[in-house]
Amino acid sequence: MKRSHVFDPEHVAVLEAEDRKVWQNPDEILTAVELKPQFIAADLGCGSGYFTVPLARRVRKAFGIDVQREMLDFLEDKIRKLKIRNIEPLLSKPDEIPLEDESVDLLMSVNTLHEFGDRRKMIREMRRVLKRGGKLLIVDFKKEETGFGPPVSIRISKIGAIRLFEAKGFVLLKTKELPYNYLLVFIKD
Repeated sequence: MKRSHVFDPEHVAVLEAEDRKVWQNPDEILTAVELKPQFIAADLGCGSGYFTVPLARRVRKAFGIDVQREMLDFLEDKIRKLKIRNIEPLLSKPDEIPLEDESVDLLMSVNTLHEFGDRRKMIREMRRVLKRGGKLLIVDFKKEETGFGPPVSIRISKIGAIRLFEAKGFVLLKTKELPYNYLLVFIKD
């Protein structure tokens, strides 16, 4: 993975900003997938846990996975303060997900697709850890100037993302346009 594409942990306040709910509301995004209380879920590239915490409130167990120890430290502090017991932070290596084969019902990845160094390998990893019939929720920045976010040059278009996942055997279930992002829901069949 090219480290220059990874979010800088010194800017974690941006991830936690109250106005983020206006353009990237966790409730709206999580509602796009039919979550069940017995689900085991994973937030890949969890960062500060902005989505991991609301995800954990809807499922039996949530893994918060990130390649940066600083982000997981922030998440662990948040877990302690909020007294959440069903989130397990996991440090990953680039292009590897530290979970067993077919171990999660839902895998979500928000604003991270553009960060993956070897996208095809990461998509294979996503497929590996998802159970048969498991759902994959992808949210990433549109490939257009939004005034913030990663450089447009490293963003992946919605059509490009769909093609990447379909090439690895995922079936597209749903798309949704958000103010600055696209949302894709796939199933592993």
